[in-house]
Amino acid sequence: MKNRKSVISIYFLLFMACVWCSSNIKMDSRYEQVMRQYEYQLGYIDTYSKEFAPHPNEVNETASEEPGLPKEKTIYLTFDDGPSPRTEEVLDILKKHNIKATFFVVKCKDEYIPYMKRAASEGHMIGVHTASHKYNEIYKSVDAYLKDFTECYDFVLENTGKAPTIFRFPGGSVNSYNESTRKEIVREMTRRGFTYFDWNVESGDSASKASADTIYNNVINGCKGKQRGVIIMHDSIGKKTTVQALENIIVKFEEDGWKFASLNNTLKPMIFRMK
Repeated sequence: MKNRKSVISIYFLLFMACVWCSSNIKMDSRYEQVMRQYEYQLGYIDTYSKEFAPHPNEVNETASEEPGLPKEKTIYLTFDDGPSPRTEEVLDILKKHNIKATFFVVKCKDEYIPYMKRAASEGHMIGVHTASHKYNEIYKSVDAYLKDFTECYDFVLENTGKAPTIFRFPGGSVNSYNESTRKEIVREMTRRGFTYFDWNVESGDSASKASADTIYNNVINGCKGKQRGVIIMHDSIGKKTTVQALENIIVKFEEDGWKFASLNNTLKPMIFRMK
């Protein structure tokens, strides 16, 4: 009798699984394609931590023929929370070294808009970050996130003439504010055709007293053993030590044979694993 009950329970569970599957709307081809890109990073930490532990596939990457992965060791410099006067200083350094980077921008004061326009005109990638940076509001629901995203998206499009295709979640895709909404938000943003990027190298410049030396060491050490380094830095108004560290970082990577590139929506995204 006990075995019979077990068999009946199994059949019941299988039946319910079939009902659940048949009731779901079939994903469109774009969603399926992008989610296959993300599949290798599923099952991650519950909340973002500075103790970033990349997926095993990312730890010792080597040159690859796989679409979306670099064939050479590549650095992707990314800057969050601009534009600001620091952005202009960053752009001067990048121009000196003929390097393209990525700027995930916020909706800023009118007086700072020319810095974003300059970044776009010089061939850097402009991505959406956030209009408000109010985590408690942004991550309440999918609609709340879309409202903030759209405001920043429109701001970029209006002022650069270029429609953003990539974005970075405020706080990263896995953070302590979006535990209940993150999967729904990712699903909807992916359905809309956008690609998001987290990072695998933390510069540490978000700390208020981070020195230029600390930022330099964090970045250089963080890229050891990697085939690609997606580095998070900040170009908001107070990040003077980030600017001070930047040129030395670039020179070191150039000496070590790294290439530089900006992010785009054809690359395999660097994202945090998600449960």
